[in-house]
Amino acid sequence: MPEPIPEFYIDQFRVTVSPFGGAMTFGLSDPHPSPGQIQPPQDIVRIRMSLEHMKVMAMLIKRQIKAYEEQAAALVNIPRQVYNNMGLSQEDW
Repeated sequence: MPEPIPEFYIDQFRVTVSPFGGAMTFGLSDPHPSPGQIQPPQDIVRIRMSLEHMKVMAMLIKRQIKAYEEQAAALVNIPRQVYNNMGLSQEDW
């Protein structure tokens, strides 16, 4: 019997891109941060891949989420503050 694939819950991620590839680091925030102190997330896993792989993966994820929204007749809403904090707009979707 094959080993089970590990599963992780994450609430933070970083994406880095260089001329030779990309990396996505997924992390988890402290559930009880100290008041007034910003603590970096605990890195859980880092995935490295070619830029081509990263771009195709982004396209496939977008397609899957759009298909879900159409089938469920429900939009996955992102709060405006999240868009603003990440320098994104709804038009980026």
